[in-house]
Amino acid sequence: MPFVLQLLLALKQAGWKVKIHDSERLEPPHVTIYKKMRKWRLSLRDGTFLDKGDRWGQIDEAVKDAIQDQKNWKRLQREWNTIHEDNPVDNEEEGDDDPESEENSQEESHRP
Repeated sequence: MPFVLQLLLALKQAGWKVKIHDSERLEPPHVTIYKKMRKWRLSLRDGTFLDKGDRWGQIDEAVKDAIQDQKNWKRLQREWNTIHEDNPVDNEEEGDDDPESEENSQEESHRP
């Protein structure tokens, strides 16, 4: 079953939605941000956008704040792991010498 992050009513009414789909098990772990029919895919591993040209400047500041809130970010990662047990967020690609230090530096640059 998909997961939808709760947003303020005003954001929902404006067409914003933050969702983890249950049919994307072969894709990198990510959350999909919607504004009506427009969508952005944000990596749950490093907080970067998966699609070329997408950036935070295109997304309402309150939506960004909700996603980047540390409690919500951890919840999104947990929900992905629950829905997609075979493709967990913390599954780093083979060949990384020290994935933890790289992950920490990316977290600092993309999330609070």
